[in-house]
Amino acid sequence: MSPTIKDAIQQKKFRNVNHQTQVNIIYTSNWLQSQISKIFKKYGLSSQQYNVLRILNGSYPNSLNLSQIKSRMLDKMSDTSRVVERLRLAGYLTRAVSKEDRRESIISISKKGLKLVEEMKADEPAMDQISNGLTASESVQLCKLLDKFRVNDTLE
Repeated sequence: MSPTIKDAIQQKKFRNVNHQTQVNIIYTSNWLQSQISKIFKKYGLSSQQYNVLRILNGSYPNSLNLSQIKSRMLDKMSDTSRVVERLRLAGYLTRAVSKEDRRESIISISKKGLKLVEEMKADEPAMDQISNGLTASESVQLCKLLDKFRVNDTLE
């Protein structure tokens, strides 16, 4: 059994249970990012780069513009244009000027990008293993609770 959040961060008291929940979610999110980053590192990718590749792979053979990619990103704070440019320079995607609006870029996953996403499927069992502390029904319950947690999107 993993340590409680109190043990993990060596904090005896929280303001209230809501504060403890928020700290636990942040701590767990950072822990999860660290675990997944270990897998992406062997491919020379960040989690944001992998996210862009997965988005473009999912829309293949259709292209997307930058705002469409950004709206689908898991990390809404990432600099999507910088992430896209790094992937383009690595040959994992292509970027072209839109014929309808010359200010807009049209982005597509390249053959090399498709090959990389396919190659990374071999690591999906390792990614799944990260959450093996939960049963399938507990995972479903956690997803429902996390969706419910985000319902109060009032802060800007």
